[in-house]
Amino acid sequence: MTPTQTRIPAETHGISLNDLSDNARFVLERLHEGGFEAYAVGGCVRDLLRGRSPKDFDVVTDARPEQVKRLFKRARIIGRRFKIVHVVFRDELIEVTTFRGGDTGEIKRADGGMITRDNVFGSIDEDVWRRDFSCNALYLDFASGELIDYVEGLTDIHSGRLRVIGEPEARYREDPVRMLRAARFAAKLGFHLTPDSEQAISHCRETLADISPARLFDETVKLLQGGAGRQTVLELKRLGLLEYLFDGLATWIEPNDPASDWVLIEPVLEATDERVAKDLPVNPAFLFAGLFWRMLGRHRVQWMHQRVPGEDAMVLAADEVLAVAARRLMIPRRLAEIIRAIWTLQPDLERHVPVPGAKAGDKGKDKLTDEQRALTEAPWFRAAVDFLCLRSRTNEVDEAVCTFWRRHAPERGSRDEAPIEALQPSDFGKKRRRRPRRRKPGGKPQSAGS
Repeated sequence: MTPTQTRIPAETHGISLNDLSDNARFVLERLHEGGFEAYAVGGCVRDLLRGRSPKDFDVVTDARPEQVKRLFKRARIIGRRFKIVHVVFRDELIEVTTFRGGDTGEIKRADGGMITRDNVFGSIDEDVWRRDFSCNALYLDFASGELIDYVEGLTDIHSGRLRVIGEPEARYREDPVRMLRAARFAAKLGFHLTPDSEQAISHCRETLADISPARLFDETVKLLQGGAGRQTVLELKRLGLLEYLFDGLATWIEPNDPASDWVLIEPVLEATDERVAKDLPVNPAFLFAGLFWRMLGRHRVQWMHQRVPGEDAMVLAADEVLAVAARRLMIPRRLAEIIRAIWTLQPDLERHVPVPGAKAGDKGKDKLTDEQRALTEAPWFRAAVDFLCLRSRTNEVDEAVCTFWRRHAPERGSRDEAPIEALQPSDFGKKRRRRPRRRKPGGKPQSAGS
């Protein structure tokens, strides 16, 4: 494919190099001084053209990963399928990628066409055809300030068009995760997929089954925590992709059905979108607890119909629902423990109602019984209370119960609000309920792991 390069001057495209972060400019300048080509690329350029503040900045260069690493004190090479460099600053991470080469015999593929190893380097003329969507394939030249466009990406951004570069079906089969990215960009940007880009998804979506559960989990977190989680889930359902992430959940998401799981899932996603918009931390465990809450209830009722006590039924149902989730996604154990804690605290919080005579404005803990005080000391109590209050918005729980427990919840900024990555292993698994012994219908109990 012979590339046609269009160079758009700064006074026409309207982006200034000063619009980049200080760290991004430093990386670009250092690469340029080292004798290398250096460009800002991808989503940051797209967002600047749309008048938005980029969440992060990516850089592409002709320098090889080892050459990039030598230019920066705090840089590390990551990736196996394709090596990239993370240049780490105190408050920002700049991702630096080497130009990818053309489709040569050096690229390793699986039988279905999926790329499994891709450390093939090339030039900017080759790199553009390896990018996913035209709106993400614009290069801002640090040396001249010009915008380089090979694929009419600028036109697509102005028209709100999401278009796969190259033949869509072949590109999806190279990396099936591109279909998930298509849904995410369509929802987040408000763009519409071109007919050929959308139609190819119906032919390729089954290839998502070949993606590892660990990678699918990472991509799912991006989908749900990208700031447009609600619309993204609806787009995934529309494109027939949701079932490849959440086994059994797609049939329970019907926005126009008041009996659907969407009644709770929608406010969970909306609350997450609000926090992302305010640049507040988001706990992915809270999201997953909401996504599977109604499914958990159905499994719990089944166990209680077998005369299993309510607390035991909750634990057994949690086992089953997390096992269902694990068919598609590898939810890290640390998150699974938080999800369990949020779920198993719900019946206790509902059962231990306000002490008679307690005043509505009393924030003191002297009005709590010993059992209630013990609940406030449980791991992830604050997250469980937030979830309880979210349920009160759907009339599952009386609002007075939410108000009572919120008065006694720890202030934000406590351990319950800390980013998951900042927590220590000792923070997980404390005060976990004992695992009840399973029993088959009409049979003797069996161990929970059988």
